[in-house]
Amino acid sequence: MLFEGLTRADSEGALEMALAEKVSVTDSGRRYTFRLRKSYWSNGEPVTASDFVSSWKTLLDPQFATDMAYQLYPIKNAKEAKLGRASLDTVGVLAENDQTLVVDLESPLPYFLELLSMPSFFPVHAKTVAQYSDWCLVPERFVSNGPFCLQSWQHSDKLVFAKNPKYWEAETVQLEGVQIFVAAPDTSLRMYEEGKLDWAGSPLSSIPADAIASLKQGGALQISPFCGTYFYRLNTEEMIGGKKNPLSDTRVRRLLGVSLDREGIVKHVLQGGQEPAYTLVPPQMGLERKDLMAQPLDGFDLFQEPLVISYSNTERNASVAQAVQRRWKEKLGIEVLLEAVEPKVFFQRVSKKEYQIAAGSWTADFNDPVNFLEVFKYKGASTNNTGWERAEYVDLLDKSALCTEMEERKHLLSQAERVLMDDMPILPIFHFALNYLKREDLEKVSLSSMGQLDMRWAFFQTGQKSGPGLQ
Repeated sequence: MLFEGLTRADSEGALEMALAEKVSVTDSGRRYTFRLRKSYWSNGEPVTASDFVSSWKTLLDPQFATDMAYQLYPIKNAKEAKLGRASLDTVGVLAENDQTLVVDLESPLPYFLELLSMPSFFPVHAKTVAQYSDWCLVPERFVSNGPFCLQSWQHSDKLVFAKNPKYWEAETVQLEGVQIFVAAPDTSLRMYEEGKLDWAGSPLSSIPADAIASLKQGGALQISPFCGTYFYRLNTEEMIGGKKNPLSDTRVRRLLGVSLDREGIVKHVLQGGQEPAYTLVPPQMGLERKDLMAQPLDGFDLFQEPLVISYSNTERNASVAQAVQRRWKEKLGIEVLLEAVEPKVFFQRVSKKEYQIAAGSWTADFNDPVNFLEVFKYKGASTNNTGWERAEYVDLLDKSALCTEMEERKHLLSQAERVLMDDMPILPIFHFALNYLKREDLEKVSLSSMGQLDMRWAFFQTGQKSGPGLQ
């Protein structure tokens, strides 16, 4: 709501140009030259190519703390600079003039324009950043370039955004402002029912689990697809805690995967419009939808000791684990122990592979299947944590990165997904859905399958300039 980059999702979720008026691609897909449209910061100063250069290089500075720098690594020398092995001056981004930005990539990247729509690539006002270290916390110093600007911020309570008159497309913004309240899910539901909120739930918060069924039955619950997948990681290491690990056997992993009752979990446990997941990549991303759930192989002994499912201690994680526990007991005769763990400790243990089966999920940063498949490319990656790696999988993903023909690239990614699902180091369980409540006369709110909420085109049919607020 406050910032805008070179590209963005339009009101229907399709990619379009934003601050970039046009782009040319040369050097076999390695060089992007952007012509910036005339646009301004909320303080009236022009947005320039130098703002992008300084913002991206700040993110890549080894001294700048962030866990998002990896998103810029397709840019030439970006990763080397972040790791302190190359000067920031060698990073492949250059302001030829105020309106021309040149970006050089390490190698061709078919989804680079999609990446640029992510907040990591948005510019910030270089002069303000240099002058005030706390600029982003103080409304009086806050400078932005999006459809709204920050008017006030009562920390832990409320943010108030006002329409930005300096926005390049200000005439399309119909709301005079937006208020965002910070509240617990049960409080926000009550506020919505009292008419104090126009929007409650995804993607800003959640709706209480015990209210989902009644809201759905009454027709109030809104459901939209969301590019995210909930799965169980399986520790594939030979030994865990000095004991032989049955999950190191592909046949065992397949048996567990095929035996899950995904439809039952979605229908009876979650009830929020989620889809059963038989693959890692959500169906909206358009990979080949063949049956990737390989059948189990026979000829091995069942488990001598109970399996342990660990999960971050939330109501949903517990409910899903209990359903899986019952299913494996009934279907396979396997004893399953459930282990609820405090979130920080849980993620530490997963990163050290100190678990047997662990609840996990992945949601899309950008609209491309590789965003999911890269998670499990290398066993040493911080996102993997299963101990699994296959040379064939790595090779297919590497080939897809060099492929410029989109159908061929999609086929390579589909093959990679089949390798993953044949070996099954993860058990996909369901694809997410966005659950929210919306005032009936609030129109043209854009909610993408990436979970991006955009109010720039929103309006009230009644003609009201702004509503009570969002949560």
